[in-house]
Amino acid sequence: MGSVYKPISAKSGKPFYLERICVSVYSGDELIYCLGEYPELLTADMFNKDMIKWLDEDCSAPELAQMIEKLIRAKADIIKIVSALLLKAPFVSSQEAERIVKVIRDSEGSSEFDKRKARGDFFLTKERYSFAVREYEYLLSTLGDEESQRVAAVYHNMGVAKSRLFLFEQAAEDFLRAYDCDDDPIHYYAYMATLRFTLTDREYVQKIGDDSKMREVTLKLEADIEKAKNDFMQSSEYLDFLNKKEEGDEGGRYAFCNFLDMKLNEKKEEYNKYVY
Repeated sequence: MGSVYKPISAKSGKPFYLERICVSVYSGDELIYCLGEYPELLTADMFNKDMIKWLDEDCSAPELAQMIEKLIRAKADIIKIVSALLLKAPFVSSQEAERIVKVIRDSEGSSEFDKRKARGDFFLTKERYSFAVREYEYLLSTLGDEESQRVAAVYHNMGVAKSRLFLFEQAAEDFLRAYDCDDDPIHYYAYMATLRFTLTDREYVQKIGDDSKMREVTLKLEADIEKAKNDFMQSSEYLDFLNKKEEGDEGGRYAFCNFLDMKLNEKKEEYNKYVY
């Protein structure tokens, strides 16, 4: 049986949004837990007057609020702030605290580019695509053409983020720019994939024309699309849809319409999460 710990603070009815890591927390316990989850993204400016007020007034944690306020006044760095908070958490072992601090210390030696790139990639993996695009656009504004490999990596990941937002035409431009930088075939494959989803069949065939490279990539792309289609048709989501459709054909049309509305709303909420 797991250990039971006394909460560090009360649970707030109003969340505090940690913009740096794009997470909302509802208590001092959740705040400290998140520090351990994303140590490489933490910065001292995350801890501010708004957080202190929230901990004091909404979480009934005046001691925690006062401790952070003292650290800020003393201009403590991120390692001192996080170390002090981890000591307050009974659910964080000394070994785990050492690991978290080590990650922060190691990341401090990273360049500003590496830090911003890591943040953009973090948002990408967390499906916060608009946030990722914002980070990548900033990075591109700071890079010179001579840094071709870095530029290519940023353009490619920005293309991935935009394609997840269904901005296929913009994504195609990003993938092609990435390919122009370092000739990596993965960029060109992604470029062709975005064209496939942007153009009609007729337009796509005309685009390929007699281009041997496009034809070669298209053969692999079509094989991958066919495999993805077959995998989806065997998925529980698709089989559930078929069952509901069959019930609708047999007279349960109202229930089937409700099912479609529910699925559509789920997709809308999922998309909104990507954008906002």
